[in-house]
Amino acid sequence: MYRVLIVDDQYFALLGLQQGVNWQELEVDEVQLADNVEQAIACFRQQPIDLLICDIEMPGQSGLELLSWVEVHSPKTRTIMLTCHADFEYAQRAIHHGAFHYLLKPVDYSQLRKVAGDAFDEVRRLKEQETYKGLLEDYQHKWNQQLPVLVERFWQDVLSRRESLQPGSLDRALAACGLSFEPEDRFVVVLFGLEAWAMALSARDETIMEYALRNIAGEVVLDGLEGVVLLDHAGLNLAIVYERGDRPPIAGLLEHNSGRFLEQCERLLQCSLSVYISSAVPLPGIVAAYAQVTGQEQRNISRNRQVFTASSPLDRLREPAPASAPWSLFTEWATILELGEQEELYRRVRQWFDSQAVGWTKESMEQFVSGVLFIVYTLLAKKGLRLNDSPALKSLIDKESYPKQLSALGSWTIHCLEAAGELLRASNNVSSTAVSKIRAYIRAHLDEEITREELAAHVYLNPAYLSRMFKKETGLSLWDAIIQERLQEAKRLLEETEYKITEIAERVGYTSLGSFSNLFKRVVGVTPQQYRAKRRRESGAGVSDR
Repeated sequence: MYRVLIVDDQYFALLGLQQGVNWQELEVDEVQLADNVEQAIACFRQQPIDLLICDIEMPGQSGLELLSWVEVHSPKTRTIMLTCHADFEYAQRAIHHGAFHYLLKPVDYSQLRKVAGDAFDEVRRLKEQETYKGLLEDYQHKWNQQLPVLVERFWQDVLSRRESLQPGSLDRALAACGLSFEPEDRFVVVLFGLEAWAMALSARDETIMEYALRNIAGEVVLDGLEGVVLLDHAGLNLAIVYERGDRPPIAGLLEHNSGRFLEQCERLLQCSLSVYISSAVPLPGIVAAYAQVTGQEQRNISRNRQVFTASSPLDRLREPAPASAPWSLFTEWATILELGEQEELYRRVRQWFDSQAVGWTKESMEQFVSGVLFIVYTLLAKKGLRLNDSPALKSLIDKESYPKQLSALGSWTIHCLEAAGELLRASNNVSSTAVSKIRAYIRAHLDEEITREELAAHVYLNPAYLSRMFKKETGLSLWDAIIQERLQEAKRLLEETEYKITEIAERVGYTSLGSFSNLFKRVVGVTPQQYRAKRRRESGAGVSDR
């Protein structure tokens, strides 16, 4: 609905303009009248006006002066000027100040209705444009707010191979999250491997502290650098750092920032961790870089609170650059192997060798071998497996077993992938086996102080990796599992023995009776004494507590 203001110093002219047009047909719900410029300005200040119909010649201030005021203070108002003189100068001045139309008096009401309808059409178009612009700005603002989430999700999908790195699909994904890279740009994967918190944390508190850790990483590790800090689908805290091709290398600054980050985490968050920095790789190599740092962390069971680079003295994954086969070939085979589609994998390997009968050199054979080794090492690191778990695979990828002739390369490739597939299938219960060993160890050492490092050493795993694997498998932190086992044994002793409460507390690792009783009541809901009495009443034993 629209609002109209008619301004004329002649009373009957005002009434004629108000009554001479069926304003309701034009969707006008209010027609206001004013007989001078001052009254008209007061109307504008009370509420917005869509259409102004104004006489030019009036005592005091003229209609042209009002038009000039409207042009500044209410530019969205459309204006129709009226005059008794067919003087082009009046029309020229009215148009100069933005008048929508110019009519001669006496006014032809049918003509006024048509011109007013055209004016309302323009008002509607302006409002629609303004609404569209507002929506666009609102969604632009929301998109900008969501941009960090979209960027994080993009890298999560890339690292978990849910996002294709093929050019067409990749370009669309990059555009969707506002990223732009050049072919010469390189990327560094940084893994923040948590080793220990200074105090025991609940699962909720640990999640909060890891959030704080990522915020500090964004401020310190990325200081002076371009990149993103994220939590990947496997629960790892990572950074992807961009090394632009037209700028100096970032290795020195990144290592320096990572050292500062370690110090700040130890001081502010009271935790120890190590930082693992990959080589700078092109975008198609980022999954291998991810495997490199995760593999380094899993194999590191003796050194902590350090920054490890690709050149650090730890066993490193190989990064192939096979000239004899495209990069996508090895990533495709790795995906099929991980999915367990053995027959399809062998079919594709044989098909590829059948199409590559000529053109091989010693160098291209060596590069192809590196590509197969990349598949094996990447999957072992991703699944947390060791080469020693498969003697057959270990023998095949021994340097002395590398094929010397092209005729042996195809069968050697299939044998390697077959052995790796068997190891993957046999490892389906690896995590469950490790969890069982951890729980058995805890039950055997309930009266001792048990540390995460001690548990990790028992199953030959990195402490940080063990914590993540155990929590993913059981839903409990290691500390919660220790408490659970201790209280379970305490309840058994309360039910089945005559030991004093103090002795039971010591048998499950608590030297303070108060600490044991408080923990027992918080978790079980009653004190140890109340629990024993209740269980004995239920069993009808009738034996009083000591």
